[in-house]
Amino acid sequence: MQSTGFEVRYADREEPIQLAMQRLWLTGQILPVGARLFVRHDFRHDEDQNLEVVYSFMLPRDAALRKFEVKGEGFEAHSELRRVEEAVREYEEGLEAGHLATLARSYRDGVVNLSLGNLRKGQDISVTLEVLAGVELTDDGLRFRFPFTIAPGYHAQARMIDTGAGGEIELPAKEFGDVILPTFQRSAEGLHDVGFDLGLRVGEVSEISSPSHAVRMRKEDGAWRVSLSPAGDVPNRDLVLDVRQENAGAQILSGEKRFVLAVPSTQFGKSDSGPRKIAFVVDRSGSMEGAPMVQAKRAVEACLAALAPEDQFALIAFDDRVESSSNKLVAPTAQSRAKASEFLSHVHARGGTELAQGFAAGAKLVGEGGFVLVVTDGQVIGTEEILAQARAQNVRIFCLGIGSASQDRFLALLAEATGGVSRFVTPKERVDIAAVDLFASIAPPVAAGVELTGADFAILPPATVHAGVPWVAFGERAHPGEVTASWPGGRLTFAIPAPDPAVADAVRLLEGSRRITDLESRMTSAAEKSLEPHLVALSEEYGLASRACSLVAVVKQEGDQAGAPPTTRVVPVGVPEGTEFDSYFGGAMSMMVGGAPPMVSAPAPAGAGPGILRGRLSAAPDMAKMSKPASPPSLMRKAMDFMERAIAPAPAQAPPAEDIVMEAEASLVYGDEEDRLLTLASSLEPDGGLPGDTPDERALKTIDALIQFRSEGHTPTQGVFRAHVKRMVGFLENLSGLSKDRSVTVGRVVEMVRAGDAKLAAGPGGALGWDELERMIGA
Repeated sequence: MQSTGFEVRYADREEPIQLAMQRLWLTGQILPVGARLFVRHDFRHDEDQNLEVVYSFMLPRDAALRKFEVKGEGFEAHSELRRVEEAVREYEEGLEAGHLATLARSYRDGVVNLSLGNLRKGQDISVTLEVLAGVELTDDGLRFRFPFTIAPGYHAQARMIDTGAGGEIELPAKEFGDVILPTFQRSAEGLHDVGFDLGLRVGEVSEISSPSHAVRMRKEDGAWRVSLSPAGDVPNRDLVLDVRQENAGAQILSGEKRFVLAVPSTQFGKSDSGPRKIAFVVDRSGSMEGAPMVQAKRAVEACLAALAPEDQFALIAFDDRVESSSNKLVAPTAQSRAKASEFLSHVHARGGTELAQGFAAGAKLVGEGGFVLVVTDGQVIGTEEILAQARAQNVRIFCLGIGSASQDRFLALLAEATGGVSRFVTPKERVDIAAVDLFASIAPPVAAGVELTGADFAILPPATVHAGVPWVAFGERAHPGEVTASWPGGRLTFAIPAPDPAVADAVRLLEGSRRITDLESRMTSAAEKSLEPHLVALSEEYGLASRACSLVAVVKQEGDQAGAPPTTRVVPVGVPEGTEFDSYFGGAMSMMVGGAPPMVSAPAPAGAGPGILRGRLSAAPDMAKMSKPASPPSLMRKAMDFMERAIAPAPAQAPPAEDIVMEAEASLVYGDEEDRLLTLASSLEPDGGLPGDTPDERALKTIDALIQFRSEGHTPTQGVFRAHVKRMVGFLENLSGLSKDRSVTVGRVVEMVRAGDAKLAAGPGGALGWDELERMIGA
């Protein structure tokens, strides 16, 4: 492992912590509906005794383990799938006999313990896990997220302990069994290296970006590959990759018998508007301290401005207590919004994360058929019980997750279980903008009662389609042919192509990982015994590990000595970036039930929005710029971890495409446009217009705002602020008290907005007069 200039030591005795895992390297392929991944773990130690090394990690969304391979000098071994009791027995017997033994076992919440026993001094061993995982889909692309670390979580009966060597979490054994969680270091510096090199097989790509890591992009055989730009990085945050596609249409992957179909929601039509009952539920737990808390509150205020007069709302804030802005839903009047603003001003980060209490309070207020929008980091333990409570609420829950270490798996399940939508952003992204975008999708489905004919299904296709989220169906048919999706109001027919050998097995495995994830999410303490036989059957059908079946391998080596048990070492991890160590393990709350101490949030410095590094790609990378972008020292760390990439055309004299290496060149941008538009969005009056003293003034200010939104690509149907633009157009259509000439001009503007006329995008914005407006639109 390359030296970083740091050394991890025990705090109580100033001795260095021996690292037995040296490196984690991620490879594989990202597909339109998931990913097939290979995760290599390199182990070596220099202690005098044999070691048992335990590495704890989180599974991504919709993920399952398939197999692993163990390699060392002179040998190679492959795992076998066994029921948990058999696998554990085989592993322990191998340890007792002095053999090299490896076990991958899944537990609740998607936590996996990878154990390597009887690792000898100076021996180099690699364990490569194959993982099938899901992705977060949108109509125009996808977000791929892989956990490089694990976050501490809240549980009412957990004990949070600062041992001096780091923070540890002790869970009740009756509920969680013998799962081992890692020791959490204050910093990930000096721990094992992480890196990645991934292929993309997702159709025509228009943009690749990462808000989490500096990335390097290249084309090989016509397909994009994305890798970590530096030689290695620290394990303190998830890998997040965003892929945007040009002219994204229906995508079909076809295996030997199975296929998967992903259809953009736009092909099913548009959502009808109607009155909505919405509860905004804000996580105020200690782990939300800082920018996430500030931005979450700003986002809620902007969402309130997009509510229609016929909507009703309430605000709820929760930690280990629940508070609400009112005991009933109210209309979005000027008075109720002012009261909501006052309520938000007193919301500060503190306490633990009793998420179920938060959304249950929201569900009680909105009633059956209502909507709950939850903004949270999702750092909770015992998620199966929370999911069971959510399924019983009869409301649609929309989740916006925030964090460097992913609870993406849990929040995706929470939204899916209730018919909602989830998004997960990093703390360095604009939480407020993401919340406004998610809020705009809270509407009746664009299609309901959808049925797919022409195939058989192990997973029942969704009956509803939601705006912005592709409709995904896994099916089975003997030969290529057609399948038809029909619903009251329309039908679509799709031709299933001949099997593609490159993805044939992946289609079956991705279907299996989804089915296993769904069943595991229903395995509460009460339901575990009754569901376990079904989980065993699924694992054996697809050859995938689960909470009921583990992966094990035992290797006999020359010189093995029985009877000398190895010393156990748990691989430490750093507290995820953006998470305060003391919010879980510090102060008086250490060793206490419930974990997180109270915290007080502070407002962000004026004008200091999160930095964004925007990059253009070139054939001649400047590595100095990659590693040391010019930015103020106080923003350096934020900037380096908040990268955006854009793919630029190759230069005229470029070498062949497969030889082009594309690097992002860094330049700091402060996000002023987003701040300006968010302020405008928050300024809308209850009738959808900007404030003013006269109808003329209000109309002109509203049109000026429309021009500013339009210049950034926001229309009534597209863009983050589409709900706000739609409300402003509605205000102008219904505005009375204007002169005849002014009414004609306003009508012309409305026509141009609805038609997407580019003239409006060219307006100056900010100081518009009627004469200038009329010249601009040609009136």
